[in-house]
Amino acid sequence: MDQPFIELIDIHKNFSGNHVLDGVNLSIEKGRVTCVIGKSGTGKSVLLKHIIGLMQPDSGQVCVDGMPTDQMDNIQKHRFHRQISYMFQDNALFDFLTVWENIALPLTEKKKIPMDQIRQRVKEKMEALEISKHENKYPAQLSGGIRKRVALARALITEPVAVLFDEPTSGLDPVRRNSVHAMITTYQKEFGFTAVIVSHDIPQIFTISQRVAMLDQGKIIYFGKSDGIFQTDNDIVKAFISGKEP
Repeated sequence: MDQPFIELIDIHKNFSGNHVLDGVNLSIEKGRVTCVIGKSGTGKSVLLKHIIGLMQPDSGQVCVDGMPTDQMDNIQKHRFHRQISYMFQDNALFDFLTVWENIALPLTEKKKIPMDQIRQRVKEKMEALEISKHENKYPAQLSGGIRKRVALARALITEPVAVLFDEPTSGLDPVRRNSVHAMITTYQKEFGFTAVIVSHDIPQIFTISQRVAMLDQGKIIYFGKSDGIFQTDNDIVKAFISGKEP
């Protein structure tokens, strides 16, 4: 088996006596779409934040290409953080910036990239996601679906190896949810990034994922191919994907 791109090994995270992550093990393969499912409040977003480094585990290791992140030097950590983007549940767009300025922000913050290169990269991403006509608008002037595209364009502007999606369809109606799923599928294939998606969209999310992990009471209780989840013998998993209480 190939070395996982990102691997969580026996991750523990405790908040005020609540074991949110209680020995989590998860392998994420490069170039694939992995979906993380589970009840609300089970720590799915906390798991994502450990991957990107916004949170540190109480114990356990996060490894990237076999290298524990807590053993990386500053240069290695910076290189990894450049490779990964995070698409927040609420898009996290800045209301006082235009669409163009929001997308360009990860590049303009670095202050080392020439402005003509920034303009070209933003132009390419806006064209790819079909949002060029909105470049001078502000987030409040956009529909929910267009805001999602702007957030995705910003996540992709650094040309990351991986993108983490925290509830990307939260608050959207079924039509727009399907549109966002199609958008993720299309651009994941086009750009080839690794995707990790936290989602409650059961069973629709299984159609765009190659791997599914279910988190329950701080542990991964199912991990495997998306179509294999329907054959599981685990009563908790079966109840969850059928919308019933176990």
